[in-house]
Amino acid sequence: MISIILFLLSVFCIIYYGIIIAYSGSKTSFIGFWPVAAMLSAFFAVFLQSSFFLSLPHVITLILKLFFITVILLFVILFLRISVCRSDADINADYLIVLGAIVRGETPSNALKERIQTAFDYLKTHEDAIAILTGYRNPQATISQGACMQKELRRLGIPAYRLLVEPDARTTYENFQFSKDYMTRLEPKTAFITSDFHLYRAKKIAAKCGYKNIKGIGAKTPTPLILHCYIREVFSVMKFFLHAL
Repeated sequence: MISIILFLLSVFCIIYYGIIIAYSGSKTSFIGFWPVAAMLSAFFAVFLQSSFFLSLPHVITLILKLFFITVILLFVILFLRISVCRSDADINADYLIVLGAIVRGETPSNALKERIQTAFDYLKTHEDAIAILTGYRNPQATISQGACMQKELRRLGIPAYRLLVEPDARTTYENFQFSKDYMTRLEPKTAFITSDFHLYRAKKIAAKCGYKNIKGIGAKTPTPLILHCYIREVFSVMKFFLHAL
């Protein structure tokens, strides 16, 4: 039964790999996970039915099963913690930090488009808020992520004086750390926008950067990438906790 499930999982990984490439291209971050997962699933589907595995002492097979069950449980727990993290309600911020994402040329990626739209919706209804648009110029881009967001928000009608561009941050930690230099108000109320799958880790990083009671707003993740982004985020959260040790 387990071997059949693993074989079906392998097939799913290959199909989903093709969907991601069709939707967002072969350079999508972390895309290599899916062919690797397909190969590992296929390998274990065969391995669990092999004479070698079946001839192992019972205690060895029990230890292996307990190990894999523990890994899967840890993964599921982190996945659920990330999944249940939702946008805060009743946010009235002085500064709105908008975290960058990939830009291609001068065109925002699908993820960044959603963050820009979410920022526009907030700025339109909170006319005193100042946006800090943070993100460096990634290798595929001709302008920084911050400048791209500014260009798009200007096109949507947000005035330039409400859009501050931070063009150097390469990581989420730097997004929050560098944005502090653009805040002139004392003890400002601060919120941030990122993709919904990233809210949990972003709040942890913001707290590490010294932000008190910062609020988070999640932008929608494009539907074909939801599973991919949440799986990738589980590994990112693991990495974050390991670095914090």
